[in-house]
Amino acid sequence: MKIYIPTFRRVDNQITFNNLPDAVKENVILVVQEQEKDQYKYDCEYLVVDNNIGIAKTREHIYHHAGKNRFGMLDDDVRFYRRNTMYYKGEESNMEKSRRMMNQDDWKDWFNVLNELLDNQDMMHIGNRDNSLPPKLIRFYYHQLIIATHWIDGSKLNKFINEVDWNLVQVGEDNVLSLECAMRGYKNAISDEFLMTRWETAFAKGGCSDFRTVEVNEQEHMKLVKKYPFVKMTNEFFEWKRIGRIRRFNVDIKGAYNSHNLSTLDKFMT
Repeated sequence: MKIYIPTFRRVDNQITFNNLPDAVKENVILVVQEQEKDQYKYDCEYLVVDNNIGIAKTREHIYHHAGKNRFGMLDDDVRFYRRNTMYYKGEESNMEKSRRMMNQDDWKDWFNVLNELLDNQDMMHIGNRDNSLPPKLIRFYYHQLIIATHWIDGSKLNKFINEVDWNLVQVGEDNVLSLECAMRGYKNAISDEFLMTRWETAFAKGGCSDFRTVEVNEQEHMKLVKKYPFVKMTNEFFEWKRIGRIRRFNVDIKGAYNSHNLSTLDKFMT
């Protein structure tokens, strides 16, 4: 399974790539802009895109490049961990600590789990729970917003890839992917056993941090509110490091999924 890592202005700070086992690195495609392509010296495949096109357009290039294959699309600043199975009912401990950084065997297990899930006709989008959150005591939970790490069945995405405005927003693009999949009747799942962590390095220099401000974040999310009835603005705020006081927006992925079922029922009844 190919793994795409879009990156910008982080030539010497490839956290995701550097923390993958060598065997997994063999499947990585670093997605870089034309202006930076000669600066990257990592031993992997490259996909070169035009300059200054933004992350949303870059991801659209990835979707088309992947075609009908299953693939991963990862932020460039994440690390992967595996949680101890003692947290799941009827399971015994399988490691000394509560979790560990994923090794090669863990990655083999993860790819097996991914393929088993994606074999289901109504499943196309898988994510990983953040390492900073407590265990949910179940291996997977469903119909939630997926951020940072996306595992996608391209054969299903290709059925509607040309129907979506992937460039609707320049930040918050994770919402578009999660909503558009759900609105077409595809479930998503987030693993509680295979984890990712990103908040330690989120919004570091490079990437979207060069233009992401409080104002830009709210402006782009208001576009989501206008387009999708499943995105609601709240009067709650929270602090994002290096950015400031950010408004909270609620995203109802389950509602988006249920809307497909209601639409199908309406068509059946008419």
